[in-house]
Formats: sequence, C-alpha cells, structure tokens
Amino acid sequence: KQWYQRRVRGDTRTSRLQEEKQRSALYRRIRKCEKHVKVNVRKVRDKLGDVVTYQGRDYADKMSRDITEMLYWLQQERRQRALEKGGMVMVDLPPISPVDLV
Repeated sequence: KQWYQRRVRGDTRTSRLQEEKQRSALYRRIRKCEKHVKVNVRKVRDKLGDVVTYQGRDYADKMSRDITEMLYWLQQERRQRALEKGGMVMVDLPPISPVDLV
C-alpha cells in the first residue's frame, strides 16, 4: 500500500495539511526506530568488530540515506505518471548509488 494519496480537487489545502501531519507522524516513528537500530549497529561494531550491512551496503550509511532515496523514487513515479498522461513514456531509470546523493 502506498502511504501517499492523490489530492482531492477543490480541497488541496486541507489535503496538504493532512498529508503533512501523516508524513510528520511517520518521520517521528522512523526516527524512534532509527535510534534503537543505531545503538545496536554500534554495539555490533564496537563489541564484535563487525559491520552490519544490507545488500552489501553499510547499514548505518544506508539508514542515513533511506528517506532521500524514497523521496527520489516517489518523485520519479510522479514524473512517470505525468509523462504517461501526456502520451510520453519514460524509460527505466538506472539505480542510484549512495555517491549520487551526496
């Protein structure tokens, strides 16, 4: 399920405020979980001398970039839909690397 919805025409201000509240609540939940994960990732590094990874990426680094990457892909999906509405089709985009986001 996508956590964002299309706005209802004629009520964009209310929709935007609602979306902002939902987004803020989600960010708070993410930050709360992130704190616990960071503590445990640090423990693994400090006590065991190991690095936690996800698909070959340092997990602490991945977490710091997750929201940016998510917003990037949401923007690309919206662009794709806008182009399709106009009769144009966008080709598949190459995956972005963490270096591209810096």
